[in-house]
Amino acid sequence: MYKKITILLSLVLASSLYACTKLDDVIVSANRSAQKLDDISKSVSVIDGDTIKRRQSTNLTGIIADEPGISYAPDGMSSGQIILRGFSTQNFRAPLFVDGNRFRGRNTLEYMLFDPNQIERIEIIRGPASSLYGTDSFGGVVNVITKRATGDVQAPFNITDTYISSEYQSVNHAIANRFQLGGVGDGFDILLGINYKDGDNYGTKEGVIPNSDYLYRGFDLKVGYSFLDTNRVELTARYTKVNRGRAAGQFASPGAGNAPGVLQRQMREEPMREKYLALGYSAQMQNGSLEASLYRRELYTHINVIPNLNSPQKWVDNYVIGPVVYGGKSIVAYSGESLSQTYGIDWYYESRDGSEQSVNGKNRIKSAPNSTQLNIGVFGLLEYGFEGGTLLSASLRHDYFKTGLETSFIKNNEIKKLFESAGDTSTNKTTSGFGMIYPLFGGLDFVLNINSSFRAPSVTEITAVGDGVSGVFTLPNSSIKPETGLSYETGLKYKDGLIISNLTAFTSSYKNLIVTRNITYKNTPARQLQNVGESSISGIEFDIAYKLLSNLIFKTNASYLYGEDKTSHKPLPQIMPLNGFISLMYEPKSIKKSYIEYTTQWASNKTRTDNLSERERSGYAVSNLYFGKEFGNMGAFKSVELNFGIENIFYKKYSMPSVPEDIRYPVSKTNPLLNPGRNFKIGLRASF
Repeated sequence: MYKKITILLSLVLASSLYACTKLDDVIVSANRSAQKLDDISKSVSVIDGDTIKRRQSTNLTGIIADEPGISYAPDGMSSGQIILRGFSTQNFRAPLFVDGNRFRGRNTLEYMLFDPNQIERIEIIRGPASSLYGTDSFGGVVNVITKRATGDVQAPFNITDTYISSEYQSVNHAIANRFQLGGVGDGFDILLGINYKDGDNYGTKEGVIPNSDYLYRGFDLKVGYSFLDTNRVELTARYTKVNRGRAAGQFASPGAGNAPGVLQRQMREEPMREKYLALGYSAQMQNGSLEASLYRRELYTHINVIPNLNSPQKWVDNYVIGPVVYGGKSIVAYSGESLSQTYGIDWYYESRDGSEQSVNGKNRIKSAPNSTQLNIGVFGLLEYGFEGGTLLSASLRHDYFKTGLETSFIKNNEIKKLFESAGDTSTNKTTSGFGMIYPLFGGLDFVLNINSSFRAPSVTEITAVGDGVSGVFTLPNSSIKPETGLSYETGLKYKDGLIISNLTAFTSSYKNLIVTRNITYKNTPARQLQNVGESSISGIEFDIAYKLLSNLIFKTNASYLYGEDKTSHKPLPQIMPLNGFISLMYEPKSIKKSYIEYTTQWASNKTRTDNLSERERSGYAVSNLYFGKEFGNMGAFKSVELNFGIENIFYKKYSMPSVPEDIRYPVSKTNPLLNPGRNFKIGLRASF
């Protein structure tokens, strides 16, 4: 570990040669209100719309994983789980927010519901953030900001942000189309998008990955009205329907790409749907702002599972009905001469109908109780700036949870009482955070963060009854406690108008982690959620952006994590080895509005593994090339833009070190799941 940390430190010492000005004016909402990125002590990454457009990605997870301290566990080309500082979205420890509102209900599949072309930018807090964002914020927070129409709303109404785009990629013969219609003026801003994606099974150096196809259809609408110069109301609507195969990875391992005679498992979403509606209000006041929202999200998933394609006469259909989630927030921020204050309240109410299950097409049987969960959180943040540039921040949040189960369908009175005692519970939890930015000299700042965190058990954990194939009974646990954590983070930030660089080291300890244990209940195999022992995660992250020339930008980052279960003294699963990202982008002056970008994602060998669920894996270095040009006005079009890409140029065979596998079965192209092979991309965007 120390050798690898020394390598990262040597990179930082060399960083004084670098120069960049790309992030000078970035405004983010990481502290629950808009402020400059430079004024935030937390580790924050921002992925802008230009980067998203250049990548032409089929999903968000791969784009997010290019940032330091972040990995992902793909289960196909269309989705996967984010792993943020060692904590996975699958385990409810790295929550997703959309436009500042909490996304609830599909921790395994939530990123599948977004088309990257809908997204304006992505903000990522790396590190605990419970004192502002509430439960689950162990590894950090991902906040996806969706697009809205741009322009002068006070001018006469005119068409803006309107285009049609089409993208193709060779690795799975996929197309991705978006029609976007926008308009701004007379107080209004309107943006409508229609999305369609269709992809076949993708190819690798070891052959085609079965059951990795997808079909995505959706639309998004955002309508705003501005009045009295500083007030705006907003309506957001979104509908998404996805049919796809889950090739391997989470719950689908070992997949269906194994040798003859080995178990071939097939899992499909047929379909998954999201319906989303939100109302928002924002106001800019003298030295302050107000933001409020209300939303409703409804989810539905039909999961078809063939446990073994060698015996296809058995299949299972799981119907995950809901949840329907209502939620909202109200946040007020005030900036004085030295003191800035932010206060807010957010909440959600999750109502989930009990899941149903059918075996071999027979009658659907209720497999889990109806459940509800209410969360209300209130928080405050104080930031004080001293003469000389020192900035101190302190945050405090209190959360209230109430969970309920409707158990009338359970006929066994003893089991019914167990569920009732476990489900009808309430919890209170307070978390806090402290941050400091202290100028040392020149553009070098010392940064310190101390944060507590917590996670309350979700209703899906309380009511889970099986894995979609077997009906293993989950025994409720009325004494389950929230998980808690404490994190210390320190680092250096450097910026002098030419260079932006960050070095961060952190260590975190966690107690009462919630895990599923195999037990015996009345001489029958069962499972139960239990609080077990302690764990710790420590790491170091480095990133830099360097403007070699006015039109040549170099970026790189590297990170290393060390995670340990303090009870068993074994490594934590899904921990990335030393890994990083490199980018070199050139914008030729002789060819206006064009670019060429070379990138490399790399990781060292993974030799430190949880031997109960992982095997050692080889490292990799995967090179990609992106280039494009905007041609300006062409006939009826205001502009035409072409983007090209070649990913995995050298046709590497590799899998992410963090993707789950089933070690009971031999290694294959789906166990662990291989990433795509060489992939040619082309995209055309014509603006009206």
